[in-house]
Amino acid sequence: MKLLYGYEINALPGQVGHVVCPPLLSTKITVSSANNTSRWIFYGTRKQILEWIRDHADITIENAIFVGGKDCNNNVHSELVIDLQYVYDQDQTYVDYIKSYFVDIYDVERVKCEIRPRIDSKDSMIPSLSRVTVANGCRLGDIVDDLEIEWYKPGDSYVRQAVHLFTDEPTPNHILGAKPPSSIQVTATTTRETPTSTVDAPMPSEADLSIR
Repeated sequence: MKLLYGYEINALPGQVGHVVCPPLLSTKITVSSANNTSRWIFYGTRKQILEWIRDHADITIENAIFVGGKDCNNNVHSELVIDLQYVYDQDQTYVDYIKSYFVDIYDVERVKCEIRPRIDSKDSMIPSLSRVTVANGCRLGDIVDDLEIEWYKPGDSYVRQAVHLFTDEPTPNHILGAKPPSSIQVTATTTRETPTSTVDAPMPSEADLSIR
């Protein structure tokens, strides 16, 4: 089984679209939500994908909108999402297909790994086996160990899968680098202490107490 990688174009959910592999691989993988380079994908087994990432550890991944350290406003995320997605494998044997319902078959199961800009409104609509959010401009070598840990976690039980299916529960997101939510604002406040003065009042005399 050969590993497939490159920019994906015109893909339907749960499928692998047309993949364009750059003839000369640069030191950067740049994705943008504004053109045909919106997604970089790998299609193969988990082991194949991780080996490729380790062999290209010095490659950085970046969001094209923020190339060159450009500032971004609070309403736009600069991070990248790395999704591990299930894709129907026509070459999978019937035995492996039945086996996958009872045990994890990570060594032979082919999956789709998608790298794209973080867009919360779209991410919430995309099903995923595992989701990792990383900082813009990070090296593949700096995140590969974390990806391996997340990708090889035990699969969900049937009960857990049913919960995801019928309640639209969001995919758990492992965050390696992200800016704070724009809805949270931290402001510095100062508290001034109002000085208090004590007035010594004369004690009531015995004559006053006898009158009362």
